[in-house]
Amino acid sequence: MAPLFRAAFLWVLLTSPFPVAARHLAPVEEIEHLLVYIEQSGCAFIRNGREHSAAEARAHIEKKYSHVRDRVETAEEWIEYAAARSSLSGRPYRVLCNSAEMSSADWLRAELEKFRSE
Repeated sequence: MAPLFRAAFLWVLLTSPFPVAARHLAPVEEIEHLLVYIEQSGCAFIRNGREHSAAEARAHIEKKYSHVRDRVETAEEWIEYAAARSSLSGRPYRVLCNSAEMSSADWLRAELEKFRSE
């Protein structure tokens, strides 16, 4: 009887018209989403005063991530350690999208919040 009850409960939960709390994804899924977001953005990335394509930005940030992976437990930490600033100069990364420039950290945090709320 217990398995039938669990199946019925799951069916009610999945078909309920009431809103369900936002899905909770593992940090690796959130980070992968942000990497795809970077690459598909079409935005220019400014690193140490030089513009780079979105594909170049993804490749660079992935390379940095491979060096700090053991310190990263959340998508927010990933942004901080791999996608916010130059490890060499300390200068923040900037993103240029549709003539608007902002810090990569703010841009990625906004996308992370949007992704989590979907």
